[in-house]
Parts: sequence; structure tokens; C-alpha cells
Amino acid sequence: MTLKQFLREKVGWIFGIAFQLFLVTVFGKAFQVNSSFLACVYFMELLVLFLMWGNDFQKRRAFYNDMQKKLDDLDKKYLLTEMIEPPGFLEGDIFCETLYETNKSMNEWVGERERSVKEFKDYVEMWIHEIKLPISALSLMNYNEKTDIRLYRPQIDKISHYVEQILYYVRADAPQKDFLMTRCCLKKLIQEVLLEHKEVLITGKFSIEQKGTEAFVVSDAKWITFILGQLVNNSIKYQKGETGYLGFEVEETDDNVVLSIEDHGIGVPASDLKRVFDKSFTGENGRRVASSTGMGLYICRKMCKKLGHEIWMESRQGEFTRVIIRFGKDQYYV
Repeated sequence: MTLKQFLREKVGWIFGIAFQLFLVTVFGKAFQVNSSFLACVYFMELLVLFLMWGNDFQKRRAFYNDMQKKLDDLDKKYLLTEMIEPPGFLEGDIFCETLYETNKSMNEWVGERERSVKEFKDYVEMWIHEIKLPISALSLMNYNEKTDIRLYRPQIDKISHYVEQILYYVRADAPQKDFLMTRCCLKKLIQEVLLEHKEVLITGKFSIEQKGTEAFVVSDAKWITFILGQLVNNSIKYQKGETGYLGFEVEETDDNVVLSIEDHGIGVPASDLKRVFDKSFTGENGRRVASSTGMGLYICRKMCKKLGHEIWMESRQGEFTRVIIRFGKDQYYV
């Protein structure tokens, strides 16, 4: 900071003080005040002003010059807030506080982005490991000319499921670009999901039951179909015994439409129930099923939250698992 820059900032003050001294002179002459006294008043006022501005200029120049020097010397400019000291004048204190809060916010944002990238990297590594299994199985089948062609279908379904899962996981970070809120028939969406998993459901001898699914909800059909597909896939994955069961039931009130998806699989231990929607959490069942990644339910909850729906799970180990999705009746979208 230079003296010229400092005085340029004080131009308004200088004109104000000059006008003040002019008024003092006019009133002094009117009341016949002694000229020597007026000169003494001018001198005292200018002296106090000079001392105040001189002290202010020294503080400001020392602070800004020191800050500029440290900024020039630093390789990592964002560390500036850790290097500068409180300046001791109001504007400087406000500037330092603003700079500190801005830097803190940026560091938090960068940290969040780094964690997100690391989590995605970890998931991709796990995803690659999981998708290699069905690919390897298909490769081995190709060497065996007697392999029943029907055995290929489950492996292809696994590859399709994993590819779809990572695609929606990537899209979930910016879903607003991919949303289309419409009035959807739950029965139609459920039928699409069941048709997609037809081969595996037939192989697993699943009995399907639907009750009240003719209800309509306001949501994004593509994302709801994906969520239902993840839940059906979990029911298939954690099937108990040689036969399976899938039940879809809808209860409708004045304010909500509640969809329940129930299976009679191995169930979820009570100790794991509160964490099943956490990222990468596989729990006790995940250790029993090698293909569990712990990402399906996490993506389901994330997308339900963005769509404005609620999702939770009820289960009793060895008996049933029930996932409930609550859709609000919002006529705004309609």
C-alpha cells in the first residue's frame, strides 16, 4: 500500500474537513473570534488528523505489505490464512475473518470431493472384481461344449445388473439432469422389473403376489424401476431354500401411497437392520453371499431421498424381509 493509494481513499474525508474549516472561518469572522485562536484551532485539528491518519496508514501498510510478501513467497497460496496475523484495525479484521471462513469452506468442499472420488475409486475396484466372476464363468463355459445354454443366462444377468448399478451410481450425483417426474402406474413398473428378472425368478421357483398395485404415484419411472430392480435382485440373491416368494402390496391414504416389497428369504439380523442402507455395508449376510457389494440399497436410499420418497426396511432373520417405500401425493407435479 502506498501513501497515494491511502490518500485517494480519504478524498471524501479531505473535502469534508476542508468544508468544516471553511465553516469555522465563516462563523469565527461573524462572531469576531480572534484570528490567532482560529489559527490554533486549525493547527490542533490538522495535527490530530495527521497523527490519526499517520497511525492508520502505518498499520494498513504494514499489514498489506506483509500479506503481499507472504503471498508471493508461498507455493501453496491457500495457506495464507495460517500465516497472516490479526492486523489490529476493523477493516483488516473483517477481511481476515472473511478470508478464513472462505478458505475453510473451500477446504471442506475439496475434502468432500476427495472423499467422494476415493469412495468411487474403491467402488469401481470392487465392481471390477465382482464383474470378473461372471465373465470368468462365461469363459469357462465356452470351453465346455456340453454346457447347457440356459446356464449362460444367470451370468449375463449378473453382468447386466452390475453394469446398470454402476451407471446409476454415477448418475446419482447429478440426478436433477436426469429426472422426469410423471404419474406412474406401480403395477406397470413392477411388471417391467419382473419381466427383466423372469429367467432367474423361474429358475428360483419364485411365487409372485401383488395386492393393490394398480395405484398411481408421482415419480421418475426410470429411477423407480431401477430401485425396484435392486430390491428384487436382493430377494433373489438372499433366497432361502429351493423356492422363493415375492410379494408387492400397496396401501393408499389421503396423503401417501405406501409400497411394500416382501420376500421370505434368509432375512436380516437385527444388529444389521439400522445399517443396511449405508454405503458398502454388507453385514452378516454379505459375508455369506460372495457377490454382495453393499451398494444397491445405498443407491436406493440416495435416490429416494432426491426424489422426495421415504424408504426403510423391516426384517426378521430366517423369516422375511420387507422394504417399504412411501410416495407422497404431490399434485404440483401432476
